[in-house]
Amino acid sequence: MGWIAAVPADELSVGESKQVVTDTGHKLALFHLEDGYFAIDDTCSHAEASLTEGKVVGNHVKCALHGAEFDIRDGAVKSFPAVIGVGSYETKVEDNTVFINYEE
Repeated sequence: MGWIAAVPADELSVGESKQVVTDTGHKLALFHLEDGYFAIDDTCSHAEASLTEGKVVGNHVKCALHGAEFDIRDGAVKSFPAVIGVGSYETKVEDNTVFINYEE
């Protein structure tokens, strides 16, 4: 699949996130941080909750269901109850559009 257009860059303010669903139904979480846009899998590895519904704290997102934390920049797990990280995907901005590099 490669680069997919996610959202207009000016649609997300710093600290906000948005769920992006690929053509095959895979859910990604796109975050806008102070230093750019970052994309990880949207599903918590602990209990299959949406990470876009979680709270952004610095560079981490805290799952709204059980409080597991993940690094928004690389998907690494940062706190229990999760013990496995989530996928992370490269992003870029071109012509005011955020793209995510996602391969099915």
